[in-house]
Amino acid sequence: MEYTRADLINLDTIEQSWDGDELKIDDGDIRVWLTSRGNRMYNGDYTIETRVDGKWNQESHSFNN
Repeated sequence: MEYTRADLINLDTIEQSWDGDELKIDDGDIRVWLTSRGNRMYNGDYTIETRVDGKWNQESHSFNN
């Protein structure tokens, strides 16, 4: 699944991590984090976490626009 910056910015922030990333989607098996400006060079624009066999796997993404 791909998101735009506007998609994620317009969602309410569920939680904010210690480094400033904002949790925007959490359905129990998928979490989507909007990366803070200072972390983008390391983590991309947003991170999708998926739960597989009880473990969270992370995948960084960049906006296409």
